[in-house]
Amino acid sequence: MFFYLSKILLFLIKPLVWIVLIYLRSIFTKDESKRKLRLIIATILLFLCSNNFLVNELAMLYEKNTSSTLNQKYDVGIVLGGFAGQESQSKQIEFYKSNDRLLQAIALLKQGTINRIMISSGAKNKAISDIPEADLVKTYLLSIGIADSLILTENKSRNTLENAEYSYQLLDSLGIENTPLIITSAWHVPRAKLCFNAKNREAHFFATNYMRSNIRDISIENLLLPSSNALGNLELLIKEWVGYMVYLVKL
Repeated sequence: MFFYLSKILLFLIKPLVWIVLIYLRSIFTKDESKRKLRLIIATILLFLCSNNFLVNELAMLYEKNTSSTLNQKYDVGIVLGGFAGQESQSKQIEFYKSNDRLLQAIALLKQGTINRIMISSGAKNKAISDIPEADLVKTYLLSIGIADSLILTENKSRNTLENAEYSYQLLDSLGIENTPLIITSAWHVPRAKLCFNAKNREAHFFATNYMRSNIRDISIENLLLPSSNALGNLELLIKEWVGYMVYLVKL
């Protein structure tokens, strides 16, 4: 039940859904003044939500306390899932937009900054298979020559809060007490910090695939032309804000 309710909530918070609904409402409104007002509101919302400059400013604010600078070495780098799955036809692993989490973790491993990689995700695409994301990624890492002894898998978690809970449980079971490095997307770091710090354990965070651009583009095109990329980024930001607030109340 919770799964389906969360899917409905995620659908309802999409800016484009509300814009389309307002446009549709205007079509079926007989009152001319209300129809024009709804058209104006929908058009303004579409401009604001698809404005690359404005969305980038929001991303800069939300990601401002994230960092990709490291000053020490770590025994374990925990890569939070949500970046890979199983392709429906070939049954091979496929990577999504946030796969930079894994690529950066591999680089940190090769550089000696982390000694082991832990993949934390029990997510499954049940329409295709019941293989957890962590297991799929481990198979991939083995295939590119990373030793089994350097890979840990936490394959039970279904969300960020469970990432923290089950990752710490695995570390404890292995007797690993050193501070872990949490590797995730910059826009996901605030929610990850909330969840991992709630366990009264110290963790450090490494941000990847930033949404923001620190260069403010004030060209006419960036200021005025609608951008589907901006609309998608805003949807992702809203999802993170809602998730952050839910965990803030829950914790």
